[in-house]
Amino acid sequence: MEGLIKSLPAVLRASGNAPEVAEAAAIAAWRHTAGEGLRDHAVPLGLQDRTLKIAVADPIWQKQLNSMRGQMLYRVNSLLGQPIVGELQFIVDPNLCR
Repeated sequence: MEGLIKSLPAVLRASGNAPEVAEAAAIAAWRHTAGEGLRDHAVPLGLQDRTLKIAVADPIWQKQLNSMRGQMLYRVNSLLGQPIVGELQFIVDPNLCR
């Protein structure tokens, strides 16, 4: 998995930042950034207009992740090698989270 994550910047460049590739890369970068601890509580939904939408289990998780938004955004874009994601939006949807 680590090799795949490290190759994201090259994949994005090779695709010419194709929207489908950018979305898949942003989701992979989020999953890597979030790690095992958040896997069941924050599920990436997709990238639209540079906003990565993430379903969270409840308002408590939403508040916690909102407080970490800047750090998480920096980490995601660092993995991508460019600022593909302009904003993280946390949406409460317990049906999408375990």
